[in-house]
Amino acid sequence: PEEAVMIRTKVFMEEQGFKNEFDLSDDRAVHLVLFENKVPVGTCRIFKEEDHYAIGRLAVLKSGRGKGFAKQLVSEAQKEITKLGGTKILIHAQKRLEKMYERFGFRSCGIEDRDEGVPHVWMQNE
Repeated sequence: PEEAVMIRTKVFMEEQGFKNEFDLSDDRAVHLVLFENKVPVGTCRIFKEEDHYAIGRLAVLKSGRGKGFAKQLVSEAQKEITKLGGTKILIHAQKRLEKMYERFGFRSCGIEDRDEGVPHVWMQNE
């Protein structure tokens, strides 16, 4: 959705400097957009991989941060994955957000790498 594109462009490209924000996974993903007073403030996507589902590209605009919207998006994504029959969920999280995802019930799988030079860690639901 155009709202998801706008949010991801502002957060990942303009704020964080990512260049390759959009990829082929977008074409097969379910995109969730969270609204506050009819204004889009957050987004994430879910898609199926071989043996799991992935939650990715979670982004909340500055105006919506600190309001629990990230947790709300992850919770809704988990509900959608459950409806689709999924149980195993992975997130490729920015390392600096690892503690946040731990609070949401994910744990590090111990695999760290870099995406466009930014440290990331793979995390799985418990």
